[in-house]
Amino acid sequence: MIEKNRILNEIQQRVNNIKKKQFVNGAWYLCCDPGVLVDSFSIMTLRAVEHYDEKFIHDIAEYIYTQQDDNGAWKLYEDEYPGNLTTTASAYNALLLSGYFKKTDSNMKKAEKQIISMGGLNNVHFLAKAMFSANGQYRWSLPVPIYTILLPHQFPLNFFDLSCYARVHFAPMMIIGNLKYHKKIESKPDLSHLIINNKRKVPLFKHLPTYLHPIRKRALKKLEEFILDRLEPDGTLYNYSSATFFMIYSLLARGYDKSDSIICDAISSLKATSCHLNGLNHIQNAPSTIWDTALLSYSLQEAGVSSSDPVINKSVNYLINHQQTQKSDWAIHNPNITPGGWGFSEDNTKNPDIDDTTATLRAIYLKSKLNSKIYNSWEKGLNWVLSMQNDDGGWPAFEKNVDNTLIGMLPIQNVKEGALDASTADLTGRTLEFLGNYAGYTKGDLTIQKAIRWLKKRQEKDGSWYGRWGVCYLYGTWAAITGLCAVGISIDDSTIQKANKWLLTIQKKDGGWGESCSSDIIRKYVSLPYSTPTQTAWALDSLIAIHDSPTDEINKGIQFLMNNTKNINYPTGAGFPDLTYFHYHSYNDIFPLLTLSHYYNKYGSGARIILPETIRSARPSVISP
Repeated sequence: MIEKNRILNEIQQRVNNIKKKQFVNGAWYLCCDPGVLVDSFSIMTLRAVEHYDEKFIHDIAEYIYTQQDDNGAWKLYEDEYPGNLTTTASAYNALLLSGYFKKTDSNMKKAEKQIISMGGLNNVHFLAKAMFSANGQYRWSLPVPIYTILLPHQFPLNFFDLSCYARVHFAPMMIIGNLKYHKKIESKPDLSHLIINNKRKVPLFKHLPTYLHPIRKRALKKLEEFILDRLEPDGTLYNYSSATFFMIYSLLARGYDKSDSIICDAISSLKATSCHLNGLNHIQNAPSTIWDTALLSYSLQEAGVSSSDPVINKSVNYLINHQQTQKSDWAIHNPNITPGGWGFSEDNTKNPDIDDTTATLRAIYLKSKLNSKIYNSWEKGLNWVLSMQNDDGGWPAFEKNVDNTLIGMLPIQNVKEGALDASTADLTGRTLEFLGNYAGYTKGDLTIQKAIRWLKKRQEKDGSWYGRWGVCYLYGTWAAITGLCAVGISIDDSTIQKANKWLLTIQKKDGGWGESCSSDIIRKYVSLPYSTPTQTAWALDSLIAIHDSPTDEINKGIQFLMNNTKNINYPTGAGFPDLTYFHYHSYNDIFPLLTLSHYYNKYGSGARIILPETIRSARPSVISP
């Protein structure tokens, strides 16, 4: 083992650094960077509603410009070559709409060349096509027919068979597209030269007659009601910036004035999601405040910070106050359970998810042993998580059993990732880790047995697991291994040993691990030319769970974690393949600290930061799923 005092000093420095970043209300507000696609959509939307905050728009445009590659393209991740077509086309359009860049600018000419060489507007993601169409720059085509909103929930294929995030994007798009609406924008750039093999200019759609077919009128009204019913108190749609952009256009299409309070509130909240990078505004798709606060509080406690420390007290109180206590769309597929989940963002009050809930339950666990109110919240959260297990044994992200195979056959880009909410290895593994280490569940429980079977069946031939919400095979493998070990699967089990071998074969010479976002696109592990701290922490945490004593490979990885200060900006959070990846500014604080703490606690010859029995208590009396 590496010298104990050195490890402790490293842990203490990281703890102090995290504590300094906490806000007075107990939360951590760190950027969840989605790249410039959301920035680009925001400029399009602000110009559409004639919102003239020029300082704000100039800042966003300038930030977009600073992210352009030397070859003229914009990338989702550093090693993407030559760039990302959807992001590049959207950024190009946004910079022109901002009014601060011209087609004749050298950087814009280079971008134009890249867009054409990568396939033109014809090949951008349908979300970007929808934004261009809403501005009259591309022909409308609908991914989902509007009449699906009228089908009953019991119908074999209905609107609520789509994932929650697909529904809140499709609903406004269905309105805009069916009405073939476009917003007339002053000085709107002509993009027809970027449409390959299209000799005619994109037509400007005329307003449709006021008379509409009764069923069509009913469907449009139902879609509008669906949207308005899911507005958050801050005015956003489900607290997603991307869904809110389309909502604004859909309301304009339905006759709302740009000065309507609903639209104005949405614009104000969109602007409030901005974080400041290099002195410039940068729009987040959804701030990760609950996620970050839960994981940072948990990591501090794993590192030995007392549950009575003011930092922990404030974070727990903050988290308790954001537990969701009302039923929402998740209850359509799971009606007979008391609410108790947490969402991703501070202003998310309608869309809890399993990962944020288990992260929060880890963070409030120790306090729940001392406070009946906190224990009540913890127990409700635990019961909600158990009830959300899919029939196949795994856990989804947001809603139970939203994995209709008919949906998976629809001709929609990223249909399985975007339109379904099926069980995933990362959600299932992380839930098992929570249930095993914090709720006393073991491989002898029926709930756990179903999850173990699901995970084992999904292991790749090379020993890894695909992770849906992180990059990517390292993320999924870390979640699966730590989850299986937490519920009592032997480290000698062939599943564990196969994963262990895979991790060791991809360790880099510097002791770390690094995986490209390209893995998510081709569905096969792709190595980065360098290691990243977060992915190294995931790999090491997996190996620490497997090995009873520190190996040379583990020690080498720990040395890398303590010495490395490079490559901290590579996105390791996943959204949708070839569309969105996230650089969480919290991750390099959270996961290396967790791994260092677990290393010290397991291999420190009894000199532990925390006692194992504090974590592994008997489970409370809870309902069965």
